[in-house]
Amino acid sequence: MTQFEVRNLSPTVGAEIIGFDPQAEIDQESWNRLSRTFDERVMLVFRDIDLSVARQHEIVEILQAGGDMSAPQGTDAERFSYVSNKEEDGGAPYGRLMYHSDMMWSDIAFQTPSLYAVEAQQPSTPTTFTNIIHAWTALPNDLKERLKGLSARHESGQQGRGNTAYEDQLIQPQWSKLRETVKPIAMPHPRTGEIMLYVCEQQTREIVGLPKKESDALLDQLFEHMYRPEWVIAHQWRTGDLVIWDNMAAQHGRPYVEGGGPARTLRKIHAPSKVLDAYLKSMADIPSYEKAM
Repeated sequence: MTQFEVRNLSPTVGAEIIGFDPQAEIDQESWNRLSRTFDERVMLVFRDIDLSVARQHEIVEILQAGGDMSAPQGTDAERFSYVSNKEEDGGAPYGRLMYHSDMMWSDIAFQTPSLYAVEAQQPSTPTTFTNIIHAWTALPNDLKERLKGLSARHESGQQGRGNTAYEDQLIQPQWSKLRETVKPIAMPHPRTGEIMLYVCEQQTREIVGLPKKESDALLDQLFEHMYRPEWVIAHQWRTGDLVIWDNMAAQHGRPYVEGGGPARTLRKIHAPSKVLDAYLKSMADIPSYEKAM
């Protein structure tokens, strides 16, 4: 069995995996342990590792599949993108990102994203995470009862509903076509069955069937609950860091990234890559961004 230590990063979200060697052969028992930790903590951090593109693919595919070591078969092991303020085609190259799950506006939000820090000059803007399974569990019972049976509409396009105190900091993606989906607010996780508080401040537009004033007030109440500072952790990037999270159970965001600031280049790989590649190819649409000022 591969030896590694698990150190919880907070009471509610995140674990650092210490002593994990991505170059070593990892047996099934170790993958099972790592997968259980992933489901329990919803976000994993590996620090100061040397990681190839192919190995990053393997790790996220196996965790997405609950420890199935055959999951990486047939993937394009050299495909990746960047979140970067320096790379020419880097995504989200500047600005602030509100809390979200990637592609929450689609029917394929069940993903395992990962970011590997190719370059993180200091001081490096952190990525923040929160656990929405915990957020549901911690809701008062009367609010849980009110939310059961309600659904929310999630939409691509602009960040948020235009009511923050930091609108001028938000990077706003430009899409050729808006996409949306409607999902239950009390949403069971596809792999674990645990209930998530499935709304986010970036992409959720309304609670279906409620008057706008009531919908906005309820969403504001839920966001205040979900994003309490004591339930959020901030990962402070260093070159050689790998962060992997459950896209549905762990929402992420970040403070403002300066376009001309310290280099921040994170290699982004998601699983299941075959499903995502096919979906994105059918969309034939990726967001663009205005140049950083």
